[in-house]
This record gives sequence, structure tokens and C-alpha cells, in this order.
Amino acid sequence: MPDLREFLVPDLGEGLADVTVVEWLVSVGEAVALNQPLCVVETAKATVEIPSPWSGAVVELGGSPGDTLEVGAVLARIDVEPAPGTSSPTPPGTSPAPAPPPTRPGTPAAPGTSSPTPPGTRATLVGYGPDPSLGPRRQRRRRTGVAAAPAGAGGARALAPPPVRKLALDLGVDLAAIAPGSGPGGTVTRKDVCAAASTSATWSGASPPAAPPSAPAVGGGPAAVADVVQVGGVRARIAQNLATSRQRIPDATCSVVADCTRLLELRATLGEAAASGGTPPVTPFVLVCRLLVLALRENPALNASWIDDGPAVRVHRSMHLGIGTATERGLLVPVVRDAERRPTRELAAEVHRLVAQARAGTLTPAELTGSTFTVSNFGALGLDEGIPVINYPEAAILGLGAIRQRPHVVDGEVVARPTATLTLAFDHRVADGAEAGRLLSRLRSLVEAPELALWEL
Repeated sequence: MPDLREFLVPDLGEGLADVTVVEWLVSVGEAVALNQPLCVVETAKATVEIPSPWSGAVVELGGSPGDTLEVGAVLARIDVEPAPGTSSPTPPGTSPAPAPPPTRPGTPAAPGTSSPTPPGTRATLVGYGPDPSLGPRRQRRRRTGVAAAPAGAGGARALAPPPVRKLALDLGVDLAAIAPGSGPGGTVTRKDVCAAASTSATWSGASPPAAPPSAPAVGGGPAAVADVVQVGGVRARIAQNLATSRQRIPDATCSVVADCTRLLELRATLGEAAASGGTPPVTPFVLVCRLLVLALRENPALNASWIDDGPAVRVHRSMHLGIGTATERGLLVPVVRDAERRPTRELAAEVHRLVAQARAGTLTPAELTGSTFTVSNFGALGLDEGIPVINYPEAAILGLGAIRQRPHVVDGEVVARPTATLTLAFDHRVADGAEAGRLLSRLRSLVEAPELALWEL
């Protein structure tokens, strides 16, 4: 007798209310194993895979790629395969469901065919453990940042990281058609997808999508063409957060120019030590972050956030540094937890890991939330200076400009020195100009003479 169950969109935590389906890794009628990835979804925080809570056969998929599903909506219906000699337990957050009428694959269930689920019992984004009905070779698969795309006509599955799968979906590229890719182990890369998209044969329908209607130009000239691009997922959350920051925070800015000569000398010395020890390189950015932690310890008023209901100021005891990172999906801010407790080598390794996983799209939502102070390294983009936008609801953000050889006055003489502009944007409700100035001045003194940090370590 069929044991049809509903698997609901998991509550991924951190206040996320919905997910967008990027890609289905299974199809209707396909047999799935316990913990086998069912699909890739994009939240406002990250791109993640969702595993199956049971072994069985897929009866229905709750949405098509590009659809947004609320937490608690039906993600999939599965005809569960019971373990020999046992009844089929129901994991928390799921419920048996009556057999629905036939539906088109990829469409939501008809009204009235879903089974209610008690509040607070949604499935979570974790595996469900070993299934006694499966052999040792079919136990839980380890989820990685690269997953298989749906099989093509030849039965092969293309390997591609989530951001590349999303790009392929947006450009209408069939990943299975271009696999294996040029990446390690045949992984399809962004370059592979862009190359495929440049030929008309890779588009759905064997021709590029039609251009949007042209609006007549003013004055009878050539028609003006405009593309309307829908914004969702991470980019939509970024836009919302920036707008909230500008609307709610009365920000002010101040900046200083720092001579980075000794900082670069220290970086060269530590770089040799890191290379010999096989650890990630210690970059000037990491050193500035480490010195910033010391400056914040002396000036904790900026490691804070404003509370409207008080009004009050919440001064955070721990320093969770947000690292502004440019990725294919937009600006992400992975978080280094308890930065004040990490030695320089450990801080370098954590920053390296978080940035790499942010760009690969494999960070968890928890790794992208909870920062108390953010650092934006726009110098890595070649910019000399800029005014960063505070990462709401934090009280301040530090922007680092590019380190370049520039004219600089030393002992009354103009000489060429590697300098950088440090810009602090801060919530003027939380701190005044004197407090912001003390933090920035202290940071500059540490950058120009990093050996002073020894007094604090």
C-alpha cells in the first residue's frame, strides 16, 4: 500500500521566510535514497542543497526552477519505501499525505491535497541518519559544494557548483549538454556556460531569446532598447538592506591616510612563514583586520548597534567581523566569529575559507549572519577610496582603499610611500565624531607601526 508523504520546505533559520528553486536534482518517478539531494535552492543568504528525508519514489515536485516557495510549502511528495519488517516512521516536520490527483511535473499541488503540519515541526536542513533498509553503498551521501545536474539524454550528470547552475538556468544553457566541463574532475565552470550561451544552439528552442519590445526614441531617432531584469534572492536582500540602512541610520564618515610601509614589510615576513608552514597567505587585508580588532577593543562604542525601542545602544562583547565579499551572486558578508580570540594565523585561514566558500556559493546561512562590525575591502577592486554603506543594524563599517605608491610627507620631505585611505562610516546616534576619530586614529597608528600591537597581544 502506498505510503505517500509530503516533504515541506525546511525552515533554514535566521529569519528566512522563503526559498527560490534553482534546480531539481531528481525528477518525478525517480527513486531516491535517504539523504540524497533533491534540489538546490537559493535563499537571501546562500545557495544550499536540500536532502530527502526518506528513501522511495518521487511522486510530485512542488515547484519549477525559478519559483519562490514559502517555508512550510510542499517541496516534494514521496512514496516512501518502508524498511523490511518495520512501519515507516515519519521524521519531524513531515506528514503522510493522501494520494493527490495526477499533476504536471514541476507544478504545485492542487488545493486541498496537502496535509496540515503542526506549527514548529518543519523539517530541517540536515540528514536523517542511516536507513536500515539500504545497503552500505546506499547510505547517506556527503553533501559538497559541487552537485550533479539532472541527467541528459545520454544519462550522464553534469557536475557544477550552485552559482554556475544558477547562471546556466538564467542563460538557458543545458548543463548536461556541455558536460564534462573544463574544471577539476570535469566540473562545468562559469566560462563553459558563457561559451555555450554565445552559440544559439544552446538556448531553449535553438535560438536566443527574443529581445524586449523597443520603445520609440524621443525626437524620432533610433528606437531605445531597455532590458528589465528581475531581482531576487541575495541581490534583493542586499537591496533591501542597503535601503534600510540609508533610511534608518543617520550616518557620518571620516577618513585618514595611512603609510603602509611597515605593514607590507610585516606581511612579507609573515608570508614566508605561512608558505613554509603550508597555511593560507597573510594578506595586508588580514593584518588590517587583526589590528582593527585591537583598536575596537580600546574603542568598543563602535562595535555596537542602535535599539529603537529603548532608545538604547547594544555594545557587543564579542567581535564578529563581517567581510564584504564580491561574488557572482552579488555582495555577500561572511562572518568571522570571535575575531578577538583568533591569532593572526587562524584569522588568515578563516578569512581565506569564508571568502572562497562565499564565491563558490557553499556557505550556510549561519555563516552569513550575526556580524557586529563589517570591513569592506574596495581597494581589491582597484578603488583608491569610497564611502561604504553601514551593514544594518551595525553601528559602523570600515572601508579600505587600494595600497599604492603615492607622494607622502615624511620628516618634512615628500617621498613615495605605499599609502591607503581608511574610511569609517558610523551611526551618529551611537558614537560622535570624537569616538570615531579615536578609533580611526588608533588604527592608523597600528598600521604605520604594527609592532605596537605587541603591547596588546
